Formats: sequence, structure tokens, C-alpha cells
Amino acid sequence: MHYKAPPTQALRLLKEQLSFTNAQMARMFGIATGRQFHKYLSDEDKREMGFHVLMYGMTNLQLMYGPITSVEQLHTRGREIGAVIELDAGEPQP
Repeated sequence: MHYKAPPTQALRLLKEQLSFTNAQMARMFGIATGRQFHKYLSDEDKREMGFHVLMYGMTNLQLMYGPITSVEQLHTRGREIGAVIELDAGEPQP
């Protein structure tokens, strides 16, 4: 699989669309504190979001809108916020 984290601006936009604080975003993505989540938004103290963190967040985001019926839903949600998620040929499809 090829993965590239969503860009900082996309995470900022998601935060704005949800009207969440950094602490609320931290809970959604399974991060310990709002200050740690801020590192994903910072241009100076930048941290790239790991795939497992993104999928945890996309699971919670999807559950806000309805049930999860496939892993592909989570991949789609991640792609919608700018992540690159490409499964390798031969990898089991969800």
C-alpha cells in the first residue's frame, strides 16, 4: 500500500467544517491532547499523520453520518480530506 498523509490545510478545513476544537479533533483521531493534534496543523512544528491515526479518525467521522459497511468507506473518507491511499495490486480489496 502507498499512503501519504492528508495535507495540513485539509485537516484545518475539516476542523472548521466540524466546528471542533483541537481537543475535540484529538478525541476523534485518538490523540492524547489538543496540543498534540495541533502539531498536525502547524507549519512550524509539523507532524505527519500516520495511517492508523487517520483510519481511527475516519471511523469516528463515518459513524457521525451513519454505519460503516466496508473498510473502503474509511479509505474514501480519508481520500476526501486529501490522503493518498493506494492499495497494491494483489492486495485483498475490502
